[in-house]
Amino acid sequence: MKKSLIPALAVLLATPAFAVDHNNLDAGRPLDFDDAASVAYREKAFEVGGAIVKPKDGKTGVEGAAELLYGLAKNSHVSLGFDPKYVADSSGAPLGAKRRSDFGAVALGFFHNFNREYGNTPALAVRADAFLPTGRDSQGVDVRLRGIASKQVGRFDRVHLNLDLFLNNSAGAGERKTQPGVILGYSHPLGLPSRFDRTFVAQVGYHANPLSGQNGLTTIGIGLRQQVTVRSVFDVGVTSDVSGGANRESFKLIAGYSTQF
Repeated sequence: MKKSLIPALAVLLATPAFAVDHNNLDAGRPLDFDDAASVAYREKAFEVGGAIVKPKDGKTGVEGAAELLYGLAKNSHVSLGFDPKYVADSSGAPLGAKRRSDFGAVALGFFHNFNREYGNTPALAVRADAFLPTGRDSQGVDVRLRGIASKQVGRFDRVHLNLDLFLNNSAGAGERKTQPGVILGYSHPLGLPSRFDRTFVAQVGYHANPLSGQNGLTTIGIGLRQQVTVRSVFDVGVTSDVSGGANRESFKLIAGYSTQF
């Protein structure tokens, strides 16, 4: 073993295996993808964040997000979240130039990890979220299904593949009911071998546009997760839809905080 790796391994082994860790990744904190790690049994975590959003056509708005996670069983957790916002309407209606406040959907989620990574087999997990119609003008219960695979590459880098299927069960005129998508995420701990408290993340993804007749959305993003205390993490990131329909986002600036209790 190279001497340069000994300090890094010592730091890794000394770090408690909490879910609220800069190297464990959840969607929205700060990018769009999940890794395959679940919250530990009976562990509780709270994640909160906000974003400044600039649509390609429209006024800059703000979005919020809050989520409570609980380790329901070994390798499984449940979540409760909501996402209030004050943004321009993206429906293409005459209100599209105006900003409106919206409580957002209440989301109920379930996450299950099937296996840890071993050999050439990646860690595998599945996530399911149901979005209740609590937001402005919303109807029906929408569902998102996500398959997750995480794999180490090289000494410290990891890649994360997320396959999505969003079902808009109350699709109106001009909206797609079924919206598939894929995200490829990347994470790399910064500072090794001398320190282990910061992780760089990046993504590229493609999703079907929610609006019929519009091109799919290709999104790129980068971000940083910084360990603040043993049980808390600060995150910051930026994403941009580099191609897609008229409703794409020119950029989104995200910041958030996660804590375990």
